[in-house]
Amino acid sequence: MKIVHFSEVKAEEAYGPKVRIRWLISKFDGAPNFEMRHFEVDPGASTPYHSHDWEHEVFVLEGDGVLRYEGREYRFGPGYAIYIPPNKQHCFINTGDKVLKFICVIPKRK
Repeated sequence: MKIVHFSEVKAEEAYGPKVRIRWLISKFDGAPNFEMRHFEVDPGASTPYHSHDWEHEVFVLEGDGVLRYEGREYRFGPGYAIYIPPNKQHCFINTGDKVLKFICVIPKRK
């Protein structure tokens, strides 16, 4: 069992200084199936355009952005839920003037 406020988890630089990640729940907590991450993306910044063999479930907390997915772009804002299947090219771009914040759940990495 774990209960923690997100601000108590250290934010780590991810993909450069304008993107930060907090591993809220991970394999190090004994989670057998999933890991939960909190992302912060500064205005004008993005995660890299990439793919991998696991899925994402994302919930947008704050900010506005664009999901680039397989060559197309989709706008989103607070309250949006996003599913990214495995092996699909994607990235999250902050198009707003505030920090983009979202929760991302992935299968536990081996």
